[in-house]
Amino acid sequence: MNFPETRYTLIQRIATGCDESAWCEFLGDYWGPICRFAVRRGYLRPDDAEDVAAQTFLALVQNRLLARWVLRRSARLRTLLCTVVRQVLANQGRVRAGRERLLREQGGQLRDRPGLPVVAGDEASAEQVDAFYAAWAEDLLQRAVEALLTDYHREGRGDHFRALYGRLCEGMTAAATAEALGLTLSQAENAYKHARARLAVRLEELVRGHVRRYCPEDEADGEFRAEWDQLGEFLTRHGGLEEAVRRTYADLGPPRPQAGRASSINATLAALADLGRASQGS
Repeated sequence: MNFPETRYTLIQRIATGCDESAWCEFLGDYWGPICRFAVRRGYLRPDDAEDVAAQTFLALVQNRLLARWVLRRSARLRTLLCTVVRQVLANQGRVRAGRERLLREQGGQLRDRPGLPVVAGDEASAEQVDAFYAAWAEDLLQRAVEALLTDYHREGRGDHFRALYGRLCEGMTAAATAEALGLTLSQAENAYKHARARLAVRLEELVRGHVRRYCPEDEADGEFRAEWDQLGEFLTRHGGLEEAVRRTYADLGPPRPQAGRASSINATLAALADLGRASQGS
């Protein structure tokens, strides 16, 4: 009799070997949330936040944190990531303060010194975990909006997306949207409603896919319901789906061009691969 093979979760695939495709998915899922969190909590520029994201993923490998998390899942993965990001930010603050002190003491002459090691210590507070969740949810919303844009352009219905984006992110009225797109008010309103409904479907698909990557197969249905309910509560607290999308794009401005993010992610993937090979050789 043939038994079905056990499906490893994405983190198990990473923890049990150097699975490059799993790392690509992992960075794709959490690079954006980590950067958003770092910008807000560390008051950083986007480029500096990407450096924090890179250090976070490298710390996960250097300290075998994912392997340890798989063996003892005492907290959610987002809590682990929030804890590591928080320590990276704290380490950067200490290094920066130390450099400033030494610069004062040594009259402006200071050779480069290595940064502090990152080892996840105490778990992040509930408030910090909530802030990290908000960054994750907003990044998910952004990816849903961008997937919707791709869908509509592929179908030759770009005005549907423009009707949604104009209303939510540019503050245009229904009449102004219709005039800008050369549509009747009824056509513009129908395009907006169609895009709004399709955005909700896209968001649900992204949550289902995320849960399937990180959750054992026999727990996926229950985990999806819990994740979807939590996202619904988050959206309700922030005025609903439309208001949450508006805030996602308003708070941090236009998203960084994908080419820039891809370059940073690829550099981090290369560094992770080097660490993986070094650990196998030791």
